[in-house]
Amino acid sequence: MILQPRTNDRATAPVSVTPTFAISVPIGAYHPLLPDCLKSLAIQTPRPQVAVLDASGDPRVAEAVDQFSDLVAYRRAGPDGGQSDAIIEGWDNLSGDILGWLNADDALYPGALAEAAEKFANAPDTDLFYGHSTIIDDDNIIEGYHWAVEPPSEMILAGDIISQPSCFFRRSKLDEIGGLNRDLHYTMDWDIWVRFWRAGATFAYTENVLSRVLWSKDAKTGGFNRRRREELERIIGANASLSRRLKSRFGFALHHALEYLAPDAVADFLRSAPGRTLRAINGLDRNGGFSGDAYLPLVHYGDAPMTKLEVKLRCQSPVTISAAGAELDVNASGTHLLVFDNPVPAGEILQLRLTAKDGAARFLGAAWR
Repeated sequence: MILQPRTNDRATAPVSVTPTFAISVPIGAYHPLLPDCLKSLAIQTPRPQVAVLDASGDPRVAEAVDQFSDLVAYRRAGPDGGQSDAIIEGWDNLSGDILGWLNADDALYPGALAEAAEKFANAPDTDLFYGHSTIIDDDNIIEGYHWAVEPPSEMILAGDIISQPSCFFRRSKLDEIGGLNRDLHYTMDWDIWVRFWRAGATFAYTENVLSRVLWSKDAKTGGFNRRRREELERIIGANASLSRRLKSRFGFALHHALEYLAPDAVADFLRSAPGRTLRAINGLDRNGGFSGDAYLPLVHYGDAPMTKLEVKLRCQSPVTISAAGAELDVNASGTHLLVFDNPVPAGEILQLRLTAKDGAARFLGAAWR
């Protein structure tokens, strides 16, 4: 069954008591996607309390943040003790009861906090709520979904199955388990999820996309240096069985190799090896494969409405590309241009639908034009 993500209708869902959100934005270096991050917070309802912790020393950060002075409730520029220390500083200077954080290159989807607010308000026992993320690369190509995300289970003890920018949790529960670990540089998010699970916290999950995440070749979490390996081993060794520990260690190493080291052709071959099942999200699998219908919600935060979307496919049979009333039938691999009669404004979800009419096809990416 394909679960089609809802669109902006979720932003108007009624809630009984609206929670308040405290979102930290730690910045170690300027990133061109920082304005997107701040715009994505500014359009949320309920409007979050936002703390910007700027250790970059880059005047471009200050210039970007200045444009959102009505959004930012706490702002600090200067050195800090690292990302975790900055996140905690932000929360300590905000009063919201639901916590989260975004890096400078992350962005929320429209309606993300409305959906989270509805869940926390209508299910008061919920301690942690999360959903899916979409992934973009360094060229702003939308690649698909964050494939590690899955519903809550004991798998969280052996692998990080939550996309951090799409996760929100109660301040009271975090305080109960001892808070964020200031000493962790790479795995502070997974460490929280594991401690929540061990404490018997109530997890809630949605199939909807709540955030957009950049997977950069230079991303901190993509590295596999000694410190990150030690932090991973700390969690795996303390929480997983022997067999699961071995699988987890291999899995993290393989992920790093496939995403950051191996040529695309080699990575694709290994992911599609015989006997390997690729889980699909909304009809789209890890390699972008689809048969029948597949759905991918997109959003942009540009200064002007977008009129075109490039979609790159690999196919040997007819595929229909459709979104926002525009439709295009293609019969060959390549980059295809979808043109919208009504320009798509910033902060509005565009539901991209791909339909392989006879056999399978592969989605290779999409880009606003």
